[in-house]
Amino acid sequence: MSSSIIQRFYLRVIGVVTVLGLQLFFISSASFASPIPNRDESAASGKSLVYTMTNPNGDNAIVAFERNTQTGELTFFGTYPTGGRGTGSILDSQSPLIVDPSGAFLIAINPASNDISVMAIQPDGSLSLVGQPVPSRGIAPGSLAINRDRLYVANKGDATTPPNYAGFRLNVDGSLTNVKRPFELAIGDNPTQILFNPAGNMLIGLRLGGRGVDCFRVKPTGRLRLLRQLNEQTGPFAGVFNPANDSQLIVGDARLPGAVSYTVSTGGDIRRISAISNAPERAACWIVANNTGTFYWISNTGSGTLSLFSLAANGELNLLSSHNTLAFGRLPFEIALDKDNRFLYELNVGNGGTIHALRLTASTANAGLEDIGAVAVNGGTPAGLVIVE
Repeated sequence: MSSSIIQRFYLRVIGVVTVLGLQLFFISSASFASPIPNRDESAASGKSLVYTMTNPNGDNAIVAFERNTQTGELTFFGTYPTGGRGTGSILDSQSPLIVDPSGAFLIAINPASNDISVMAIQPDGSLSLVGQPVPSRGIAPGSLAINRDRLYVANKGDATTPPNYAGFRLNVDGSLTNVKRPFELAIGDNPTQILFNPAGNMLIGLRLGGRGVDCFRVKPTGRLRLLRQLNEQTGPFAGVFNPANDSQLIVGDARLPGAVSYTVSTGGDIRRISAISNAPERAACWIVANNTGTFYWISNTGSGTLSLFSLAANGELNLLSSHNTLAFGRLPFEIALDKDNRFLYELNVGNGGTIHALRLTASTANAGLEDIGAVAVNGGTPAGLVIVE
């Protein structure tokens, strides 16, 4: 696939007050950040929703599907305008759509209008736009990362405007405040994902075009301080930290194709541990991990398959098997696992788009998956996939 298509916070509770019968918790932070409200009750209480972005050539929107937590099946729930604009073309980024840690807000990029929308998640799972979209501080926003109230976006740039990583503070009311100035990259770097390490004090950037992995210290002010750029990699596209070992970063590598494991030290040093090809699959890009960090699934956009890898304690990867999903949609992009690791969802962006539901099995054959079915995503070339439970 070409590059054009593919904290530190210490919090303490300082008081509890009652306002109109509702208890609000105010949290004091040792950093610059202001608190995010605890709104567990508003994160689609009693429901599980799957959201994706329609990304049409025009007004952008989020489409929601209600998820049957017993069968994994999806049912259309609603469509909610973001106030920004999509491109109508394929967006080669992981995490253009995310949920903040409190479960209060869904955050989306609008790639054609160069801005970011914050959507409040209502108790029934519906969405409402908070204010107006906020400029992404760059051209063609592609990927989002959040830790507590620190939000960063990777802007892809264009032929004349360099890409960058730009920071914001997510305020209690869902508004966004700019944090320092963006970190500028080189034209053509094509950042395809940014993500926080589990501790929240380092930000990782993956540059498919520049073939590099970036590691930044996130200072209390929100400023990014570059610790290391590991260049001359094959094709780093998207990554996830091992849930059981926060020094291990597993990356889907589009050009290998396959998966690469890295170790990231507390000082930001990045070293490759292993690289495993899953050829003849093609364009191994989007990635997700199970909650024990033993298994990793990668979507192979070029071949319409999902591959399953295992990870040893020392960080060595092993390819187990692949599963063909072409009967349920073309061009698999982002994938997501439910919190109980019972169901996996695959966003296919070809031919109008589908979300394909799969059940995890007890086997490692066929990528440990069996098909359930797919629902259509109408209205554009979809991007991003998140589950709110």
